Amino acid sequence: MRLPFPSQGRKPSSPTVKLKSGSSHSTRSPVPDVVSTAFLALKESADAFPPLKSAVSGVLVVRDIAQRAKSSKSDARDIARRTEEILNVIADAVPDPSIIPMPMLQSIERFTVLLDEISRSMEAIALSGSVSRLVHLNRNEHVLRNIKARLDDAYRDFLAAAILRAEIEQTQTRIVVQQTQAQLSVLGTELAGQQAQTHNCVVKLSSVTNTVVCYSCMAIFLASP
Repeated sequence: MRLPFPSQGRKPSSPTVKLKSGSSHSTRSPVPDVVSTAFLALKESADAFPPLKSAVSGVLVVRDIAQRAKSSKSDARDIARRTEEILNVIADAVPDPSIIPMPMLQSIERFTVLLDEISRSMEAIALSGSVSRLVHLNRNEHVLRNIKARLDDAYRDFLAAAILRAEIEQTQTRIVVQQTQAQLSVLGTELAGQQAQTHNCVVKLSSVTNTVVCYSCMAIFLASP
C-alpha cells in the first residue's frame, strides 16, 4: 500500500504566481499555493545549495510539460502535483541548507535524477501526436503508472526523513531541557548552602557583637567613680 499524497483530491487554490514556459509555445498558468510556499521557503537557499536548486528547476520543467500536454493531461498534471508536494516536504525539512543531514542530501540528489527521467518520459508521451499516442497507448500507460509509483516512493523517503529530523530535534530539545533543569538544581543546592553559611555567619557575628557590647558596658560601669 502506497502512501497517498496530501494534495490528491484537493483543487488548486487561486492563482498566486505565474510561470513562463521555456519553449517557443509559451504557456502561463496559475501555480498552487503549495508551490508558492515551497518556492518562498527555498528561494534564498536554492542558489547557495546546487542540489536544492536542481530540484526546484526539475519541478518547474515537469510542471511546464504538464501544462503543455496534448495527451494524458490528467496524468501529467497529477504527476506535476506530486513533484510539487515533494518539493513542499523538502522545504519543510530543510530550514537551513548548510546543515542538511547526509540522508536528506542523498534523497534530494536521487529526486533530481528522477525528475530528469520523468521530464524526458513525460515529454515523449504528453507532447506526442495522435498517431503515436494510439500506437503506444499501453506502453505510455505503463510508463505513467511507473512514474507515479516512483514518486510515491520518493515522497515516502522525504517524509520519513522529515519525521526523523523532527524526532531528533525533539530529542535534542528534551536533552537540553533536562540538562538545564539539572544545572538549575545544582545551582539551587549551592545557593541554599551559601545561604545557610551566610545565616551562620550572621548568627556568629551577632553573638560576637552582643558580647563586645556587653563587655563595653561592663568596662564603662567599672570605670565610673
